[in-house]
Amino acid sequence: MTDRRHDPPGDEVARGEEPASRPTWLLAVLGAFLLAIAAIVGASLIRPDVPVFAATAPVVRDVPAGLAGPDTVTLDARAGEGWVGIDLAKLAVGDVRGMPAAWDIAAQRHRLIVNGGEGFLGGAGAVAAAGPYESVEVAPEAGYLPSRVTPSGDSIHAVLDDWYSYHFLSHLLEPADRAYVIRTARGAYAKVRVLGYYCPGVEPGCVTLEFRFQGDGSRRLGGG
Repeated sequence: MTDRRHDPPGDEVARGEEPASRPTWLLAVLGAFLLAIAAIVGASLIRPDVPVFAATAPVVRDVPAGLAGPDTVTLDARAGEGWVGIDLAKLAVGDVRGMPAAWDIAAQRHRLIVNGGEGFLGGAGAVAAAGPYESVEVAPEAGYLPSRVTPSGDSIHAVLDDWYSYHFLSHLLEPADRAYVIRTARGAYAKVRVLGYYCPGVEPGCVTLEFRFQGDGSRRLGGG
């Protein structure tokens, strides 16, 4: 057996393992993760400014002889029961059950449909515009999709369902930068965009539409 009583001082350290180095990369990753969590929490506590609109009661007008608007109407769709529709020609607003053949587009909370398709009395359809609202000058000849009723009884529209963006941090719906062309229940044309979804107090359900309606039977929709 080797006598180690006379080994030089510090020999035990020399014979042992090297001290473990600090895992600096792990600390850096942990620090970045904590900063990201703090940023997410901070962002969730800051509610972004969103446009709010009070529900309107538009005065019913005669059908325009030519291009009308832009007009802005806020549909009070907060109830979540039934559909609140608008006749884009006359600006008449109400429960679609009281105007079954006259309304063109309707809202129920965040959902939008048109008065066309199986089970609807109108011949309306909607198509996404090729560019921003201001650039839409002529309605497309074709491509208009009707609404449809699902097996569960929900009314939906494949194009108009895409009008908003959902923000996971604020849990708010914001209108996407999209425009739509509506062929109305009576076969006229209008271009539409969604300006907002919130009532005063940031209460959801006030669907605000801006649109221009062409009353002369043509597909001309002008500029902005």
